[in-house]
Amino acid sequence: MKSFRPAIHRITRHLAAMAASLLLLAALPLSAQTDVAERRSAEFYNGDGNEVAMWRLFYRDGLSGTLVRQRNLPLDSLPDEINLRLLKDSATFCFPIKNIITSPYGWRERWQRPHRGVDILLRTGDPVRACFDGVVRIARPMGGYGNLVVLRHENGLETVYGHLSKIMVKPRQKVNAGDIIGLGGSTGRSTGPHLHFEVRFQYEPFDPEWILDFSNYTLRTRRLHLDKTYFGISRPKGNKHPIFKADKSIIKERPLRDKPREIYYETKRGDTLERIAMMHSTSVEQIKELNPKLRKIKPGLRIRVR
Repeated sequence: MKSFRPAIHRITRHLAAMAASLLLLAALPLSAQTDVAERRSAEFYNGDGNEVAMWRLFYRDGLSGTLVRQRNLPLDSLPDEINLRLLKDSATFCFPIKNIITSPYGWRERWQRPHRGVDILLRTGDPVRACFDGVVRIARPMGGYGNLVVLRHENGLETVYGHLSKIMVKPRQKVNAGDIIGLGGSTGRSTGPHLHFEVRFQYEPFDPEWILDFSNYTLRTRRLHLDKTYFGISRPKGNKHPIFKADKSIIKERPLRDKPREIYYETKRGDTLERIAMMHSTSVEQIKELNPKLRKIKPGLRIRVR
């Protein structure tokens, strides 16, 4: 009987360890338990970014995880205006976390510097979710952001989630709208638990309230008309409403016309047919069909895009 005692002790310790692990898992928040299950089936993106048309057009440096603002582009290099289709017919959207804004986008008088996102109230441990389908570009601690996740979406936007207490995704992991990407916290340069949330196009931030409606936690529009004036934050002058701030009005979808209106575009230096097609939500083939005499793109051409 003595010869069996060591084996019995080993089995007892093993069972005790398993029971402790199960108790620990049960004690975790539901969001963390969900994470354990989701990580087993996580899919990763192995491409270089050229497979996605919007990435090939606006992001030519792959999915580098070095910086949030991977390139410092002068505002003049951005398109004067562009129409982005935020959601395809079958795609979904999810609010990152449903709570009030504690600090809006814009100029911060207290610290005399711009605030490039919105701060959303939360409790430490609250689940933070992906807004749109996409791929993780950054998932690591980064300076004042604390624990940070940056997602790149097929619609051409990037969303930024800062001050997380825990990161629950990995770089190049594919995510769907509504997936938990982290838990809320107060890491980095933070005065209390909140989510610092940014929306960027070509690495440049603009007011998230252009697309998010915090009154009912929905998407304001499925198609965003992005104007160059949305970018850049300057100190406000007098009582004037800063033009870069979202106007909070209801963005109505444009009704379909019985007869399409002709739309023309004047080409600029560096334009390509693919870039112009993306800017106007059309195709290269359609532009060629509307402009049969078009041979070569050069600055100053007036071409029909619709």
